[in-house]
Amino acid sequence: MSGRGSKAQPEPLEPAPWVNASPERRAGGDRRRAAERRSAARRRDEVVVPERRRSERRAGERRAARSLPPAPGPGQVERRVLVLATVLLLLYGLVMAYSASTAQAYFTYGSASYLLARQLVFAVIGVIAMIGLSRVDYGIWRRFAGPLYVLAVALCVLALVPGIGMEIRGARRWIGVAGQSLQPSEIAKLAVVCFLAASIARAPQAFATGRGFARLVALGILPFAIIVGLLQKDLGTTLVMCVGAVAVLVAGGARWRHLIALATAGPVLVGALIVVEPYRMERLVSFVDPWAHAQTSGFQATQSLLSIASGRVFGVGLGNSVQKFGYLPDQTTDMITAIIGEELGLVGLLVLIGLYVFLAWAAYRVALTCRERFGKLLAVGIASLIVGQAFINIGAALSVVPLTGVPLPLVSLGGTSLVVVLAAVGILLNIATNRRSHIVVSARRGDGPARRRRDGRTSVASARGRG
Repeated sequence: MSGRGSKAQPEPLEPAPWVNASPERRAGGDRRRAAERRSAARRRDEVVVPERRRSERRAGERRAARSLPPAPGPGQVERRVLVLATVLLLLYGLVMAYSASTAQAYFTYGSASYLLARQLVFAVIGVIAMIGLSRVDYGIWRRFAGPLYVLAVALCVLALVPGIGMEIRGARRWIGVAGQSLQPSEIAKLAVVCFLAASIARAPQAFATGRGFARLVALGILPFAIIVGLLQKDLGTTLVMCVGAVAVLVAGGARWRHLIALATAGPVLVGALIVVEPYRMERLVSFVDPWAHAQTSGFQATQSLLSIASGRVFGVGLGNSVQKFGYLPDQTTDMITAIIGEELGLVGLLVLIGLYVFLAWAAYRVALTCRERFGKLLAVGIASLIVGQAFINIGAALSVVPLTGVPLPLVSLGGTSLVVVLAAVGILLNIATNRRSHIVVSARRGDGPARRRRDGRTSVASARGRG
């Protein structure tokens, strides 16, 4: 039979690999699935974990930033160093002024602290002026440079008028005001650097010419050289004024040939001022060998050297000076450095010089970081006035330079000098952190488009307002 009536048998189905599989086969499948899961987790971690770590690191940086003090802004470091150096010098000066003046104050006024009390009054006035001017935009001095210059000239002339000016030791340098003496030449020093800085910033193209340079020197230096140096017989203040003026001229970009001409004419002018006064010539001669003139023109220099030499390394002790009992002239003003060397020794002198070095660093850093022309020049002039006067005074006490008779800034007794120096420091503080000091000022309206010279450089006239 053909099997017509037989039914076809269905093909048997194979079970899935994991159904009724042997234990070895099931274990292999589990291992493959576990490996796949680990691979998927590893791929997921490669994406998620770095992002989580970055977010955690950013959160940690934010927490650290919140816990740290904010970084100082532009000019803040220089401002703090300048304030610290000024305050330390002021305190140093008050202590030494009291120590150097006790004998003179007791025998003259009947109270050993009389001169210190008067100096404290001027110190308070000066600190108030410093704080006030540190909050006044220094740009105002550019507008009032001319009136300040005229006021300084007028006050210096008034000091020469009998009945208004006070004559001390044959010289008229002071004006009596409410029982106190005002020395206009201290104001004139600040007026000169302010006038020169404003003039250069206003017309740099004229300053670049020989005629403009000569005109600026004639207006800024010659009047005070005649009034202060010749008529008031104050060569020391005139030299300090010239130091500040020359610093402004150099920082303003004066040409070398103009500076060489000024350096040639300057000694001639100083020599003429020395020749017209016999005592200046005697001082210059005694400077070469003070011991040969120890009882005449070299007396002050030799007594200063004796005072410093007796102090040795650590000094004889604060208040134990012998020279201040009438042996050393001007021990509270021009020769206070010698008293410091005697009482505090070499260590005290090094501390004094170090404080001036810190002040110089901060002041010149203010000038270097200022990007506005007038502020830069004014800062250079003020810094040079203070630092130059300090080292002229110290050099005279050490017989490194001839005696000129200038006080030690912030240390010597003298109300006008102290107030003016503290006011000048206040202007420096404003320049240090003023916004205009740290931006490039665009050209002023009306200057016109920049013109190119044949050599491809921008003309000076087109950059007038850029500071």
